[in-house]
Amino acid sequence: MPSFLLPVSISARRVLILGLVAGYVDALSFVDLGGIFAGGMTGNTTHMGALFISGNWQHGLLLVGVLGIFFLAAILSGLMRLLWSPAYGVMVMTIFMVLAQAVHGSSLRYWGEFLVLPALLAVQGETIAKFSGTPMPTIVVTTNLLKAASGIAEWMASWIAVGRIARPLAGSIFLPLLSWVAFLAGVMAATMGLALHGSFPFLWPVPFLVFLYWDIWKTERAGLDDN
Repeated sequence: MPSFLLPVSISARRVLILGLVAGYVDALSFVDLGGIFAGGMTGNTTHMGALFISGNWQHGLLLVGVLGIFFLAAILSGLMRLLWSPAYGVMVMTIFMVLAQAVHGSSLRYWGEFLVLPALLAVQGETIAKFSGTPMPTIVVTTNLLKAASGIAEWMASWIAVGRIARPLAGSIFLPLLSWVAFLAGVMAATMGLALHGSFPFLWPVPFLVFLYWDIWKTERAGLDDN
């Protein structure tokens, strides 16, 4: 662990943006791709296994494709983070968001989003996964709820067994819960956008991603990022 930690306020704004994007993209993919999640690989795997057992091989193989795209994009994103900079991952996310919008209104809508959306959330999950010393994937709601519960348990235990149990890191409870709230807000925003039949559903998150890129690039230049 580095000798410094980012202030919780900086991590909070990053978690908020990433949670909104993850929930929004996952909800849109579920609708546009007929029940396939762009980021929920647990749900996709469960669905895939059930489809294979029931004999629906065509849809099951689609889910194999989504899992493969997600996994390959995560590998490439991990290489990019390790060899270059986490900020580049946010740049790639922004490019993928624009590509998703480009295919959204075309005849390539289904297959374009099928390729782009899982890759987008894989890049997000692999690019930034630590916030003020707390490892936390922003595309996995279940994990973050467990992390918040674990943080609460550690906090309670530190009061019960004073001197034996260390206090949890600042933000280890708040940040995972914020990620869950942001994800839910992103899902609700996607649902509202679909109800209103918005023409450019993938463009509104772009300014937030541009700000996030600048935010991460700034702290990286100062040597203060721990991703």
